[in-house]
Formats: sequence, C-alpha cells, structure tokens
Amino acid sequence: RRSVTMIAAVAWARRGVPAAIPRTEAPLDEVRSSSTPTETSARPIARDDQRANQSGKRGAIGNDIEDSDEDDDNIETLPSLRANLMYYRDNEQDPNLTLHDDDDDDDSEMNDFTLESTDLMLIGARSEEQFSTLEVYVYEEPLDNLYAHHDIPLPVFPLCLAWLDCRPVNRLHSNASSSSASNMVAVGTFAPQIEVWDLDVLDALEPVAVLGAGGSLAAMDAETAKAAEAMAAQGRGVDKAGKKKRKKKKKESAGAAGHTDAIMSLAWNAQQRNVLASGSADHTVRLWDLTGNHDQSLLSLCHHTDKVQSLAWHASEASLLLTASFDRTASVVDVRTPDSARNFPLAADVEAAVWDPHNSHLFVAANENGSLQCYDARTTAGAVWQLQAHSKPASGLDFNAAAHGVLATGSVDKTVKLWSVEGDQPKLIASRDMQLGKIFTVHFSRDSPALLAVGGSKGKLGVWNTLEYEAMQKKLPNAEAALGGDGRVLGGAVAGIGALDVNSSEDEEDDAVGAPMGGDKSGSVREDDDDDLDNGGDGGAGEPVAGPSETRQVELRVLDRQEE
Repeated sequence: RRSVTMIAAVAWARRGVPAAIPRTEAPLDEVRSSSTPTETSARPIARDDQRANQSGKRGAIGNDIEDSDEDDDNIETLPSLRANLMYYRDNEQDPNLTLHDDDDDDDSEMNDFTLESTDLMLIGARSEEQFSTLEVYVYEEPLDNLYAHHDIPLPVFPLCLAWLDCRPVNRLHSNASSSSASNMVAVGTFAPQIEVWDLDVLDALEPVAVLGAGGSLAAMDAETAKAAEAMAAQGRGVDKAGKKKRKKKKKESAGAAGHTDAIMSLAWNAQQRNVLASGSADHTVRLWDLTGNHDQSLLSLCHHTDKVQSLAWHASEASLLLTASFDRTASVVDVRTPDSARNFPLAADVEAAVWDPHNSHLFVAANENGSLQCYDARTTAGAVWQLQAHSKPASGLDFNAAAHGVLATGSVDKTVKLWSVEGDQPKLIASRDMQLGKIFTVHFSRDSPALLAVGGSKGKLGVWNTLEYEAMQKKLPNAEAALGGDGRVLGGAVAGIGALDVNSSEDEEDDAVGAPMGGDKSGSVREDDDDDLDNGGDGGAGEPVAGPSETRQVELRVLDRQEE
C-alpha cells in the first residue's frame, strides 16, 4: 500500500526579503535550558538551599563555620569517583576538553538557520493522508543544494500558495504599519478561510492573519437559513416565495462577505501590495485588503459558474485580473468595473492560466486534456495558437520573467517541458523527468530566472537549473550557474521526504525510477528531429552543456563554489 503524499503548490520568496537569522516565539537558548536541565545547573541550586538551611546555625556556632565555608569555596574542584569511573561535574572544568558543547551547539544551530546572501527560499505545500505542513526550503545556488529549513503544521489540506511581502494589519484592531517588506505566505485550503503565515518565525503556531473567517461563517449561516426557508416554502407549496428567494440569493452573492467553500487559487498584486485575490469552489473571486477588515472581502466577482481554479494579476496593469474556471472559460476583468469581464472559451477544464510578461496582451491557459491555448486579451476573435503539450492533464504552467518567450509546463504524465512560444508556432526546447512522480506545479524564480521549482506526487520538491541546455544559455546570456567537476551545469537538486511504499506492486511499474524519457540517467534529453519540436512530441530538444574538452557555443558564467 502506498501512503498518499504530494506537493500541491510551490512559491518562491524574493531574494533579500527573508530574515538572515529567523526568530522564534521563545529564544532557542531558553527552550534548551528549560527543556534539558543538566546536573551541573541543578547542583548550585542544591548547595544554595543547604547553605540557607544552615544560616541559622552559623550565628550560634560563630565565625569558624563561616571561615570554613569560605575555604571550601576556594578549594580547587577535583574529579569525582564513582564505580571506578572518574569524571568532572562540568565540561568547563575538564582540562582535556578544548571545545565546549554549549558553544559548539549554539554555533551549529545558528549556522543551520542562517541564510546567506546567495540563498533562495522556497515554500512548498506538502500533504499526507492525515498530516499537512507548510515546508520552507533553502536553495544554495553556488552548490546546487536544496534542504528543508523549517516547517509549519497546517490544520487543513493545502491547495494553493501566494508569497507576499506585505504584512497583514487589521485596521479595525491595530494602528500598526505594514509598509516595510515582510516574508509572508498566504495559504488556501479546503476551509473557506485564507491563512497568512510569517515565514521568518521558526516555531509559529498561529497565522499572522485569517482572511474571511467572520464573513464565511456569516455567509454559510445565511445559506443554511435560506435553504431551510426554501424547503419550508416548498412544503407549503408557496411557489412565489421560492421565486423571490432565488432572486434574492443571486443579488446577495455579489456582496462582499466571505467564501463558503474551499480556496482553490490565490494571487497577490505586487503593484498594489495590500491586495490579495482568491478563487473558490463556491464559483466566486474575492479581493481582500491586507491592511483593512480581514473578516470581509473588498469585492466579490461572480462571472463564473463553476469552481475558480486559477488567478493571475497583470504585470503592468494593476487592475487587470485573469481568472480561469472549471466552466471552461478564462476571463479578463478590470476590477474597477467588475461587470466588464471578457470571456474566452477553453477546450477542457482549466488547470492553470498565466500572463505573458513579455507580451502584455497575451495569456496562456493549460487544460485538463493536456492542451495549451494562447489568447489575445484585446479581442475574442479566437486563439492565437493552440498546442497539445502533454498526453495527460497539464497541471503546471509558468512563464520565464527574463527569457523572452520561454514557457514551462508540468503534467500528470510526470514530465516537465520548456517551450519557445515566440510567434504562432510553439517549439519544444527540452523535456525532463524530474523523478518526482506526477507533476502538479512548476514555478520559475524571479531572482535567478534559470531555476525552475517543481512539485509532484512523491512529496518531494525539486529545482531544475535549465542552463544545462544551450538554448536556455542563449535566452539568458548573463545567467550564472554552478558547474560540476565534469564541467556540466549542476541542476537537479531534490529535497523532502517521499511517500512510503508498502507492498506497492501495482504502482511499481508506473512509478519506477529509470532513465529520463529519450535521454540518459543524468536527466538530459537527447536532441530529436525538428518534427518533434514543431509538433510538441515527447522527444526532447536542446543539448546539455558541453564538457570541458568540447567547444561551447555560449559562454557560461560560473558561480564561485563554496568549500564543503
């Protein structure tokens, strides 16, 4: 039997925003001293108690005992003998020890959590059958090393993430400022509320803010009351009352309250830093003011008729929001005029939708049937181009913010692909099996654009340095990468605890770890015919970086590797 575990969503934190030294609710030294008291710390207390009990006798006996006590304090501490074993009560008194435990532990513990200037932080929403966590990872770019930094337990299965640098402040209860950059993440779960966590706190037990808690409860109570009234009206045979209630329900659904179902998508507005958008299984999109009333949303958009799966703010137009739903439509709406949504048909249920950062009027949607559709938001004349990118649902989608026309897709078919979508004929750049199982999410780093974070069904998070392909080196001529001893780019770091297999014979063939599709064991994909590139076939394209003895077409800058 295989335990269910997965990375449902991934987000990058912007470099320089996370605290170099994270904080805790209680200082680490206080926790250590209170939880693991040693004999040496307890002995002085016992000696003080004995002296206190004898203080009355000292006055009666005279100064002899006081002098004797002073002499005892000045006597050099000798080793203790017990069962033929000699030991010192305190390591500080042992002349044979040159490194002391406390200093060593403190330095080691501090180094484990300290972030370097070259480090990048990632956040993964990890779920198992009965346990969900928000895992914070650190990627050491000069070493291509990925490790888990700390985690935050979540009460409900997470579905989506949105990193933000605006600290939520409820103006109804506080006058504090949120102008300074903060390392926060918003989490959408099966619950109808949105939790915002501080990633700089190692042992956080509660979120910084919960958006929509009061509004969602009020909305659910109202829905329950309406349902009860409708049933009572039907029992009495009152048709008119039922009609009036249906009209009233439609009118109230556009009000600003809270979600009544799972939060399936989140999008933070980087230009309007206090605004967060959320899409829900209740068919609505809501806008939240992080510095306003957290109980109710600012605005509710009701232009979809099914679950809202994906959201994306425009890169330069702060009021333009892209929404995509299971009603097989993608919509572009100006939130200043909510009734002006422009709809675009999709070939199947949508999995993800993103704006093209280099062509501000274009957006791309990835569908459940593995297809991609590109539309021009200025017109509804039809798709600019369409592509059958995968044989199974295309669940991950992201544009590279620095490389013009580079699009990454991930699929349930376990592959991650890079596409060149310049013009109206997309071409495949590369394809790779990251050995992460079914792929659910892919995201490029904004600070180091060659890095692609990938999460999948095996519960692990991977980072792919796409500079191992010459085509990406040409797209990113100023990019840097760490090289291995053979001169090849290091770019396949994986971290996390995977699923536990117990008698999983049925899944062994499906999830067997083998050589990547059409390539060697290193994950590289051989160069295929141009027909495969044009048709979006499974064959890979683009050759990995050449070895030291081979001629390179593109000069690659190398990061200084730290000594291990």
